[in-house]
Amino acid sequence: MNDDTPDAPPPAGAPRRPSLPNFVSFVMAVALVWLGGQFIRQGVSDNALGHNPETAVLWWGDSSDAIAQLARVRLQTRDSGGAARLAVKAIQLSPLNASALTTYGLAMDALRQPAIANRAMTLAGQRSWRDLVTQVWLFRRDVLASDFTDAFDHADALLRRVPESPPAVLGILAVAARNPAAIGPLADRLAANPNWRQPFFIYLVGYAKPPATGIAGQLLTRLAAGPSRPTDEEVGFYLASLAAQGKYQEAEAAWRVLTPGAGHDGYVHDGNFERPARTTPFDWWLVSGIGWSAGIADSPDPTHGHALRIDYDGVSHPQPVRQLIVLPPGSYRFSGRMLDAGDGGDSGFAWRVACVGAPDPLAKAPVPARPAGQWRTFSADFTVPASACPAQLLDLAADRGEVPTNITIWYDDLAIAPAVAVAPKQQAPAAGDPGVSAKL
Repeated sequence: MNDDTPDAPPPAGAPRRPSLPNFVSFVMAVALVWLGGQFIRQGVSDNALGHNPETAVLWWGDSSDAIAQLARVRLQTRDSGGAARLAVKAIQLSPLNASALTTYGLAMDALRQPAIANRAMTLAGQRSWRDLVTQVWLFRRDVLASDFTDAFDHADALLRRVPESPPAVLGILAVAARNPAAIGPLADRLAANPNWRQPFFIYLVGYAKPPATGIAGQLLTRLAAGPSRPTDEEVGFYLASLAAQGKYQEAEAAWRVLTPGAGHDGYVHDGNFERPARTTPFDWWLVSGIGWSAGIADSPDPTHGHALRIDYDGVSHPQPVRQLIVLPPGSYRFSGRMLDAGDGGDSGFAWRVACVGAPDPLAKAPVPARPAGQWRTFSADFTVPASACPAQLLDLAADRGEVPTNITIWYDDLAIAPAVAVAPKQQAPAAGDPGVSAKL
């Protein structure tokens, strides 16, 4: 049979098949195909933006985001020229694409076109404060130009976007702060109490090489004069760093400036226990543990206000109760008052003064003789040597017993005074004493 032979006509009575598809069905079919293609293209493009931008561009060639991502990949492979061309195409499709602007600026920077790079990165920064790469670049640029106000604005935008402050950024901040012109703008930014303020002080005194304790001191002093005062932790980090460097006198002087009320203290800081405990080396270090509790509380005697309360089971390991003090060489008397609850066992307690790092104390003031249940005065005289004793520790020692005995002791009015100030007065000679006539 010839292939060209026309088909036989349909049998009589059979329905006729239309020569053209129904118009409505045709439109619906085309619409379904088109919509399905859009869904497929959009899904592939979004999924490929981060993992395979080349595929995203093939599927979605007019996507500014896809082309910008591909430009970023080119930049990472050191194809700065290709990155710049792709970034320009992305910007032409979407002039507000901050990522494309950033990539173009970075590419121009790599191609040694600083003026163009600067304009592009500035525009990118204005479009979005959320892009970390842009903020790092602008931060670095402004630091190098000594434009510290803008630099710290970019650093703040960068550090607020991350849960943990990157050490690299904190390091650049620390380097910038070594310029005296940066102290004022940086203190102003820190006064807003950003979330990176405390990590920055920790970096300054603990991780910067060399430790930037001088810068930390300047910043803390400025903050202390404003409404956003330094926290106890920030001051504590700074003072501990100075003490670790052996700068005890400088640390003690800074403590008095930065701690409210400390400027009026004597050698013993808050010996009346009227201030809350803080976390600096020069405040009371009060630690509680199993069988031992130390804290500042209302005294059982209202005339004494607050006092130090110690509760001890007699056998557990005592916890530290101490503070760092700085005494010049000379003779002193340490004194105080104590009150026990009449439960016995307090004979193993004694206040000590010792040079930092020395095995033996300079002074030891044990519990005075009874009567129990009453305030009793104790004291001890000692001499600070002229060398090898730049700072001292005042601490409370307690001996562990063999039989559990619950003990409660209160301490108050702790003080250290020069020996000449506490020496007993000479009795005046009586009239007619030959010594009087001899002096006359």
